[in-house]
Amino acid sequence: MTLYLYGGPKTRASMPKWYAAEKGISYNYVNVDLAARQNLAPSYLEVNPFGKLPALKDDSNGLMLFESGAILQYLSENYTNEVKDPATRASISQWILFANSTLAIALFVPSNKEREFPRLMATLNDLYSKKKFLVGDCWTAADCAVNAYLGYLPIFYPNEDLSAYPEIQSLNQRTRSNQNYRQIMGL
Repeated sequence: MTLYLYGGPKTRASMPKWYAAEKGISYNYVNVDLAARQNLAPSYLEVNPFGKLPALKDDSNGLMLFESGAILQYLSENYTNEVKDPATRASISQWILFANSTLAIALFVPSNKEREFPRLMATLNDLYSKKKFLVGDCWTAADCAVNAYLGYLPIFYPNEDLSAYPEIQSLNQRTRSNQNYRQIMGL
């Protein structure tokens, strides 16, 4: 049984790479050179017809999957023991979807950032003041997705003042000091 994770520098492949490193999931990494347009080669379009990264191929069942959130969810459900019941599955899915849609848009779409960023950050700060992990009592794919986006803040917005969100600052410090994260993000 072999997993193939397709990615490239500065793509969301960093999320499943970080998750796999934290959970000890082995895979073969396939670097797809976007500058050379390898993502548009017929062989890659068989994996992801949209030519985007990341993508995952699981030889054990022939599954080919794209979208970082879907990949995180698949790995969580099939390669770890963190999903113990339907409620846990739904909660992890909720946070992955939140990260890849609501949080990503609030961070990276300028018109939304001004309007949504303060409210989302205040709510996340409050949540993290009450608990260390988003789902259950250990780090899951939900934490990976949300922490990855929050970890992008100092990279993309180095002058963003986060002093109003001390729990987010603390979380970002833990994330950025994580050895797997540092290696994958090239920090």
